[in-house]
Amino acid sequence: MNNIKHILPSSSTIKDALERLDILAKDAIIFIVDSNKKLIGSLTDGDVRRGLLNDVTIDDGVLKIIQPEFKFILKDNFDIKSIIK
Repeated sequence: MNNIKHILPSSSTIKDALERLDILAKDAIIFIVDSNKKLIGSLTDGDVRRGLLNDVTIDDGVLKIIQPEFKFILKDNFDIKSIIK
């Protein structure tokens, strides 16, 4: 998995995110970073779908639908008990 493909700037539109998610297919998650390259949220096709059902358009910015409260694990350094709560 090439991680660069999984990153979009916060200035991206939902259409940009959909195009990227289409390319990623089975690895369909995007991480949104601010102008300082700080991780500010995650985005999946489900987030886009819920946004569209709530009248967000594909021309709106991804900030309208990102998940700012995301969980993550570090490769080779995680405890399954701390993830599942």
